[in-house]
Amino acid sequence: MIGKLKKNLILAVVIGGLIVAGAIIYSNQSKGTILSSKEVGDKVINFINQNLLPKGTTASLLNVSEENGNYKIHFKIGEKEIDSYVTKNGKLLFVEGIDLDAKPKTPEPKTYTIGNFEVGKDEICKEDEKPLVYFFGSKSCLHCRWEHPIVEKAAKNFEGLISFHNNMDSQADMDIFGKYSNGSIPTLVLGCKYSRVGSGESVGEEEESNALIALMCKLTENKRAETCNKVQNLIDQIK
Repeated sequence: MIGKLKKNLILAVVIGGLIVAGAIIYSNQSKGTILSSKEVGDKVINFINQNLLPKGTTASLLNVSEENGNYKIHFKIGEKEIDSYVTKNGKLLFVEGIDLDAKPKTPEPKTYTIGNFEVGKDEICKEDEKPLVYFFGSKSCLHCRWEHPIVEKAAKNFEGLISFHNNMDSQADMDIFGKYSNGSIPTLVLGCKYSRVGSGESVGEEEESNALIALMCKLTENKRAETCNKVQNLIDQIK
């Protein structure tokens, strides 16, 4: 299952531009040959479809233009539009262009809250006006088997208030998995506001359960008072 998850993440990796300045060599092109924009565009799309994407997913060419002595390829995968750059001889493809004159951006420090969940800047995601809660895991993963029943039990306290996507041995919601996970499981995403890769085994079942309940209370504005009152001290600590 882990292998299948990683295979499906190829699309997310390409879309996210995580293959930085990767070089792909078209060995059948001579160094001095200049290709037309159409020839290069077709070669790039064919290469991506045949080598980078899983079956059932395809890239389509939108536009080819000249930029800084190279071709800029504008293409689409699903609903995502992506730019890449190719040398005019069709020899090297750079999935992401890097402006060497630009000042490097300092990564923003990450913020964490109870349960070692990362706090994101996204708005709370909802389905039918209910905060979405995602669990990604596999029965072949020991840590997932430990975490799964704890998440399920915590989520039951909020039936009717949250939309729980219980993705155990499932390839559903891979767009969410690709955005919030590094490819590892278990991965938990609570309301697209709180996310964590890994289990809570280090703190034990009770502390992990209380942290999950407190975070779900926060997402549902303490509407399940009989449950949330018991973990109010944790709710007050949530960032």
